[in-house]
Amino acid sequence: MGDKELMWALKNGDLDEVKALLVKAEDVNRTLEGGRKPLHYAADCGQAEMLEFLLSKGADVNAPDKHGITPLLSATYEGHVTCVKILLEKGADKDRKGPDGLSAFEAAESEAIRDLLNRTCLTPV
Repeated sequence: MGDKELMWALKNGDLDEVKALLVKAEDVNRTLEGGRKPLHYAADCGQAEMLEFLLSKGADVNAPDKHGITPLLSATYEGHVTCVKILLEKGADKDRKGPDGLSAFEAAESEAIRDLLNRTCLTPV
């Protein structure tokens, strides 16, 4: 499986292509050539349906990339509210800090994201 093809499909929301390329369950947690996992690319590009699929296949919601950035931090940095909500509902650690020493709440520019992160009653599904 080519990393470039998979990364393109993840970023662009091509779920059928991702399903075809990720044939084995362990593939959802493998590190791609950019030092990131599939979940990072989906979170970074606001691909909510892709996040749901990857998480349903066992993607590690708290896996750091080569820089120590989690999918939640990626979605927060890019302002993807729906992705942040999904990741929190699936058990993302909202207190984990990125390489800059900031938590997702501290890094969030969006009021909607800060509101989600400030809630303490989100139940992992």
